[in-house]
Amino acid sequence: MDPDRLRVAVPVPVPAPAFLLVPVFCVPLGLPVPPAWHEPLYRWAFEQAQAVARPSLPERDLAGTWN
Repeated sequence: MDPDRLRVAVPVPVPAPAFLLVPVFCVPLGLPVPPAWHEPLYRWAFEQAQAVARPSLPERDLAGTWN
């Protein structure tokens, strides 16, 4: 069996670079301050996620039995 029989004569595309060098003067010095409405929105979303992740009453095993 010829090992080269599966090779195809199609050129393989060169992947684009994953990182790009940026001059230092283009990088901002400080972090931008988030808008005032971000914190209440994130707090509400966190409370909603906690409520969804809370186990239901049958899953809590309130009776303390094995069955």
